Amino acid sequence: MKKILFAFLLFVIANNLNAQSKKAPVHSIKTELPAPQPLKIVFQLSTADTIIHQTFMSQLKNYLSVAPDMKVEVVCHGGGINFLLKDSSVAKDQIKLFSEKGVKFLACEFTMAKRKITKDQLLAEAGTVTSGVLEIARKQQEGWSYIKL
Repeated sequence: MKKILFAFLLFVIANNLNAQSKKAPVHSIKTELPAPQPLKIVFQLSTADTIIHQTFMSQLKNYLSVAPDMKVEVVCHGGGINFLLKDSSVAKDQIKLFSEKGVKFLACEFTMAKRKITKDQLLAEAGTVTSGVLEIARKQQEGWSYIKL
């Protein structure tokens, strides 16, 4: 009986050693990570505070300096609509410059209707969306990052 157990134990050990020698070394497995996708950020601007408007322009310049392929959309509603008005924007020149680099500036049509603002009162670089909040929600569904200013 002892001989049978000893033979069985030798068989198990030999089988394990053989199986281990057939495995590929861990260091030989190569994996490639996918290339990072360009950043996509939608900013919500709902304040009339011009200091925040000016600060945002400075920050946007910094962001684009390190991520020039970044996609940016700025959605303005509520008090933030002032940012895109010809007669009250403190960032007209910067909006024009960033718009030329592909940044989209959008005004909420619901806010425009409530405040009786026409499209003629908006900067030429401004587009419109029916609902600013729904635009932001759609962008988030599409994988855009969301930042409230």
